[in-house]
Amino acid sequence: MSKKVIRQILLLYLTTTGFFITFFFVLWYQKLHEELIILKSTSLREIHRNIVIGIINSRFTPMNVSAKNIAQSSRLNFAIFDNNKTIFDNLDFNFRKAKIEFKGRGIYDGKVFLIAPMSTDLYFLQYIKDENLDNENGLKILIQGEDVSKELFYIRVRVFGFAIAAFFALGLIAYLLVKIALKPLEERISILNRFIKDSTHELNTPLSVILMSIEQLEQQNLKYNHKFKRIKLAAKSLSQVYSDLVFYNFPSTLESEKQEFDLKILLEERIEYFKLFFEQKKIKLELRLDKVKIFAIKNQISKLLDNLLSNAIKYNKKNGAISIELKENFLSITDTGCGISKENLKFIFDRYARFNKDQGGFGIGLSLVKKICDDNNIKIICESAENQGSVFKLSW
Repeated sequence: MSKKVIRQILLLYLTTTGFFITFFFVLWYQKLHEELIILKSTSLREIHRNIVIGIINSRFTPMNVSAKNIAQSSRLNFAIFDNNKTIFDNLDFNFRKAKIEFKGRGIYDGKVFLIAPMSTDLYFLQYIKDENLDNENGLKILIQGEDVSKELFYIRVRVFGFAIAAFFALGLIAYLLVKIALKPLEERISILNRFIKDSTHELNTPLSVILMSIEQLEQQNLKYNHKFKRIKLAAKSLSQVYSDLVFYNFPSTLESEKQEFDLKILLEERIEYFKLFFEQKKIKLELRLDKVKIFAIKNQISKLLDNLLSNAIKYNKKNGAISIELKENFLSITDTGCGISKENLKFIFDRYARFNKDQGGFGIGLSLVKKICDDNNIKIICESAENQGSVFKLSW
C-alpha cells in the first residue's frame, strides 16, 4: 500500500516538475542556439557588404553575371532574389524553405545563413529598375555560412544530458523526501499487519471449537432454537473472514497446485454451506448447473465462490433472488440487491474498497476474487445498476 502511495506521489511530483524542467531547458537550448547563430553569422555581415559593393561596382554588367563572377572568385554561396524571381543562386539548400530564427539569421540544413536587403551604409539598391523584378518588394540576398551540424549536435547532447541528470536528481530527492514523510505511516501499517497476522492465528482455535460444538449438537439430533441458528450463522461469517485473512496473510500454507475437478460439485458444496444464510433472508435460489470440468487451484476457486455467494447474499434484499448459471467455460452469479453505481463500478476490485457502509466487511473479498481469477487465467466482469442488482460473469 505504501509503495503504491509513493509511486502516485512521485508520479504527480515528477509530472509537474517535468513541465518546469522542460520549459527551463527549452529556453536554455534556444539561448545556446541563438548564441551559435550570432557567433557563426557575424562574419556574414561583412561578406554581405562586400557582395553588394561588388555588384554596385559592376553596375554596367547584368546582376546575375556579376553575382556569378563574385561567387566564383570568392568561393561564396549566396542567392539574390525578390518575392517572385531568383536572380542568382548557388546555395547548397532551397533558400525558399529557410526560416529566419533571429534578426535575419538562422540555421537550415545544418548551415548558418544571413538574409538582408541589397543595401550598404552608403549605397541602396532596393529599387533597381528592372521590369522582370518585383521592385515593390525589393531585392534580398541570402548568404550561406559554415556548417554547424557538429556544434548543434553537441548543444543538444549537452542540454539533453543536463535535463536527464536534473530530472533523476530531483526524482531521487523527491523519493527520499516521500520516504521520510511516509515512514510513520509505514510503521503503523506494519504494526497493523502484524496485529492482523497474530489475530488470525488466535481466531482459529475458538472458531473451530464453536463450529465443532454446533455440529455435535446437530449430530445428536438435539433441538436447538433460533439462538443456536444465529450462533451458527455468526460462526460461519467469522469463519469466512478468517479464511480471507489466511488467504491474504499466509498464502504459502495453502495448496498451490492446479488440478482438474468438477466445478458443479464444488459449487453445490459451497451453496450447501451458505444454506442457512439463504434461509435467513428468505432468498430464492435459481440454479442452472451443467457438469463442467475446470483446471485450476481448487482451494482458490472454493474461496472465489464463497466470496461471490457471500456478497450476493449480504447485499441482497430480503425475499430477493439469486440466479446461478454454470456452463462450459462460463459461470454467472446474479442477485437482486442494492447494486453498484457506475462511478464506483471500476473500483470494486480494489483492496479495502467499500461502497455500502450499512454492511460489514473489510473490503477485501472482491480484491481477493480478482487475484484468484488472475492466478487461474479467468476473466471476470461485473455488470450492475443501482437498486436493481449485480451480475458477476466469469469466463475461462
